Amino acid sequence: MSVLCVPVHVDALCLATDADVAGPLADFTRLPYVDPVTGRDVRADLPYVGEVVLPAPFEDAGLRLGAGVHLHWALPDALTRVVKGERGTHVPVVPNRWLVTRSRDGAVEGRWLVLSDVLSDDDTGGVAYPVSGDVPAGTAGRPYRFLGRTVPLRRWDPREPLDRLPELTAAGHGDPAFAAFYPNCHSVFGFHDPAYTGTPPAGLSYDVLGWYGDTTQDESARVLATAGDGWRAALADRLGWRAPADAARPARMVCFGRLSFAPARDTVNPLLADAETGVCVGENPTGALAAHLGATLPGVTPESLEDLLEALAYAGDLENATLDLSIGLDEARHTAAFTPITAGVRWNVYARDDTATPDTPPLTPEEKLNRERLTPPPELDGLLAALNEAQERHDQARRTLTGLRRRLYADWYKYMLCAYPSDPGLDSYPSPDEVRFFLERSMDELDRLAARTGVHPAVGEGDTLAHRLAKAREAVDASLAAVNATTARAARTTYVLREVPGPRHYRPNEPVVLLTGSAATPSDRYGEDGAAEPDGLLPCDVIPAAEPVDPEGAVALWTAVARGVAPPHPAVRVWTHAPWHPVLLQWEAEFFPTAAGGNIGSGHRDYDPDFVTANYALTAADVELRPRGGFPGKAANVYSGTTVLSPSARPVLTERVLRYLSGGALAAYNKALMKAGRAPLSAEDFRASPAAVLDWYDANGDDERNKTLAMVYRHLAANQDNNLSQSLGGFNDALLMLRLARQLPVDDPLGFPGDRAFTARVAARIGDENRHAPQPLSDFNPIRAGALRVRRLRIVDNFGTTHDVDVGTLRTTTRLTVKDRPRWVAMAPRLAQPARVALRLLDAAGETAPLTGLPTCTPVCGWLLPAVLEDAVRVHTADGAWAGSIHALPDPRRPDAALWRPAPESDVTDPETDLANPHLRDVAGWLLRSGADGVGAMLSALDEAQASVEPEDPGGLRGVALLLGRPVAVVRAEVALDPLEPPAVHQDWNVFRQDMARAGRETNEFTLVRFPVRIGEHGRLSDGVLGYWVERSPGDLGPDYHDVQALGDADAPSPVLVGLDLPPRRLTVLLDPHGAIHATSGVLPTESAALAAEHYRDALTRLAIGLPAAPVLTDAEQVALPLPAEPGSVWSWLERTPEGWTGVTDPPRPQERFPSGLTVREGRLTLRPRGQGTP
Repeated sequence: MSVLCVPVHVDALCLATDADVAGPLADFTRLPYVDPVTGRDVRADLPYVGEVVLPAPFEDAGLRLGAGVHLHWALPDALTRVVKGERGTHVPVVPNRWLVTRSRDGAVEGRWLVLSDVLSDDDTGGVAYPVSGDVPAGTAGRPYRFLGRTVPLRRWDPREPLDRLPELTAAGHGDPAFAAFYPNCHSVFGFHDPAYTGTPPAGLSYDVLGWYGDTTQDESARVLATAGDGWRAALADRLGWRAPADAARPARMVCFGRLSFAPARDTVNPLLADAETGVCVGENPTGALAAHLGATLPGVTPESLEDLLEALAYAGDLENATLDLSIGLDEARHTAAFTPITAGVRWNVYARDDTATPDTPPLTPEEKLNRERLTPPPELDGLLAALNEAQERHDQARRTLTGLRRRLYADWYKYMLCAYPSDPGLDSYPSPDEVRFFLERSMDELDRLAARTGVHPAVGEGDTLAHRLAKAREAVDASLAAVNATTARAARTTYVLREVPGPRHYRPNEPVVLLTGSAATPSDRYGEDGAAEPDGLLPCDVIPAAEPVDPEGAVALWTAVARGVAPPHPAVRVWTHAPWHPVLLQWEAEFFPTAAGGNIGSGHRDYDPDFVTANYALTAADVELRPRGGFPGKAANVYSGTTVLSPSARPVLTERVLRYLSGGALAAYNKALMKAGRAPLSAEDFRASPAAVLDWYDANGDDERNKTLAMVYRHLAANQDNNLSQSLGGFNDALLMLRLARQLPVDDPLGFPGDRAFTARVAARIGDENRHAPQPLSDFNPIRAGALRVRRLRIVDNFGTTHDVDVGTLRTTTRLTVKDRPRWVAMAPRLAQPARVALRLLDAAGETAPLTGLPTCTPVCGWLLPAVLEDAVRVHTADGAWAGSIHALPDPRRPDAALWRPAPESDVTDPETDLANPHLRDVAGWLLRSGADGVGAMLSALDEAQASVEPEDPGGLRGVALLLGRPVAVVRAEVALDPLEPPAVHQDWNVFRQDMARAGRETNEFTLVRFPVRIGEHGRLSDGVLGYWVERSPGDLGPDYHDVQALGDADAPSPVLVGLDLPPRRLTVLLDPHGAIHATSGVLPTESAALAAEHYRDALTRLAIGLPAAPVLTDAEQVALPLPAEPGSVWSWLERTPEGWTGVTDPPRPQERFPSGLTVREGRLTLRPRGQGTP
């Protein structure tokens, strides 16, 4: 049999005396339970909740390690990652037998076997492991057992009946850091040898050999089972391992690592000997790193360097943009401060054309014609709208259920604290019976919503939201089947219903802390397998070996493996000093909320609706809300947490810098080489060794940006190993009075039968939504606005040893700096829970229906065409037909109104009643009522606004309309603030008492706070918004037209305000059809919406362009005019006669001879595409 030998990383902590270190991330020995022998409650004073077993950050050391050598081995990276497969995701099972062999100067001194998956009730040397699910319970009746046992190899009896975990994984009982943190797993993936205390002698070594006791769980065998002859490629692709080219196919895998001791004179880790650590805070890792470099590198200002580096970071998002690069960069930086969350789905229909293949004939002329004429059936538009509405309602109901389940868990958590108070003599908690009654009421509400929502896909008959969704889907499928069997089939096309991701919500990023200096050196234990290899694969050996079925077989396997391992080898390491592998970051921060109008310290403790608008301004062209002044209030808002550390963004930024320099510094260098007759340097060679090019550019280059980036690269290359970054994980949840941490299952092991039955009902309704525990003693800050001060930071390594970071020299980016408070970090307004600015175009044919995506569904209600020569606004219907003009003249019949003149052959004599589209009627009526002066002001406003709009025009779709005017689309849009889940509620004990006595929950009315939204972007060439009306009700545009240019020039407050509990604001927008609508709030990423080409292409082509022509001196017999030729279009002459309008298409040019008879005519010239006839 051949085995694949996979290297593992072994480290040792050597102690002269017992030492206290950070304890495990969960101490299950504190759980309450009922002793099955005595029937007595054990730890009856403790509730069965997560805070009982979870240590608080910065707690005193919770684990004592004995003197001697403590070994901790890291599992191969491939066995620590979640694997996605056809049947979902799983965490690989890991080896559960580990042979530890101690040798000195080549002679074996001892052998031990670590049985990693063995459970016991009395072996207290194992780690406490919770009993739940498929974990076998013990005879002691405790809710935990001890996992892991170490025995001398000679005493190992493979036939001994032992309780075992069904599957052992790197995540253990569900903690991602289970295997990475020695206090969690010291008896599972670790070993303690008390024989050598203090500094071990040179020549001492430990070998660690691991294998699967159950070969059916072997991850390599599972991968190779379906690999066939390509087994080496399968190992490389799926596990990141490289087997020798000439090796036989292995039957199973083993893990092997060796640690040899050659102690230095000073065994203190040099990383901690001079552990001065810098701290920088940003909205993301790149921003924090830019703040560090801006304050570190000489000759540059922090602000300019931050701008330069962040421009590099978002260059990929902007490289295809040709317009508005500056504001695009600002938006990219702002959006990077959020994490997107996709919630729900949407449906659309697309046409899938059958393409010609060798087995199918090409399209016939008839099929080509049918395909050109093919359109979806008209009824499909309404059916698809109904499907999307049903889907949205079902998705929203499911998100509401999720929020209510999380709220129920927080309430049940408080119920447990009331039922098992820390001090029974205190009367500070509500009555458990009252809380239970409240929970029953909450469960009834949740049950009613669950019953209305239903389960998708729906089964049987019913009227739940799931059933309505299924029926809407069936109606669309039936419509598509009918068209696909008839007209679409004749065009060899199939209409397909497609599910696409729904709109994204955004969660604000938690502040990111960048740690620099030697103590912040990332560990090479985790995520570094194969990093030193050119192909990035971990080199493995394949060796012949026997099955380790008994002690002799284990020794034989070790002998075979150890024989082929000699340094240099990735499995062999030399111990010279104490290790330092940072794993966890503990943090403590103080939040200073903006005081004026807030909910902290005010008498009624409710937010003022103007909290944001009074304290912050959304200035023109800015994507962030800026403080108007004032100072954050001093409030007792101290939060803390523990999070897993990760390497920072430095290597990514290094590559971006080199890529940019290859287009600047390298180009100049190669130009000099070619001028000297030498071959240029390739970009690959430059990135591999850039020093010579950068030195040359420092001496000869002329672009200061390239020189600055060269300096940045040198600094990053020299210090890339001395930095770690991590967000303050859980900070947003802490602002909502919640703690994000692993929680216990919903249970009440000490309760009476009725209590346990009640808890079972609660558990059934909560499901898996038990990740957030309430923090009733914190403050409620659902709007994250103010400033932050980091009070404490502590790094914890894999053995639980700690290093406290000095935060006295903390830095932040220039954009996050608080005046006169150099150690504070400004926090612009954010909603602490996920939300989105919902901007959507509305169907012109309805009132509130959104677009379906079909060509027949358009947001264009009509068109306005400024006719400056006539001093009028021409009104066109959605298809481009000219209805008439509103002139800047008083109507003789209504002097306070503007004059309406119908277009030739138009039957629209009164636009307020005769125009078919009601929204176009509203616009025309508003213009008429604004009077002659109002129309004149509108013409001026449109002219000035259009001068700042120059969007891209893909395909040249503007048509002939631009020859004599720029058409303006009349569209409707809707903007709202949409939360992902129900609003967060206050968790304070006194508030909870009040909530139990009323129908609603306390939110401090943060849902009524109004956030400004800037519609349009004056000066942004790609933004097409010229102005808009904020509708007061259907048919009522309100008194004010909001000119985007005027709003921007005056830096006026936005007339559009949204809130979580405020209804959507509907707008009627005047839009350049080629530009987009941008909605900027500052509190969330900017959203945009634009017309699809099919919404305006045909209308612009049909749009007849006319201008008055008077007086015209021409032949008395016929009209002859000198007109320019326009390809694809034809001129027409129109004039009014007593009989009505008459016209001549394509009037002749004047003759060279002077006509015998002349006359003066008055009329209009119209240019329209050929084939449309005359008006």
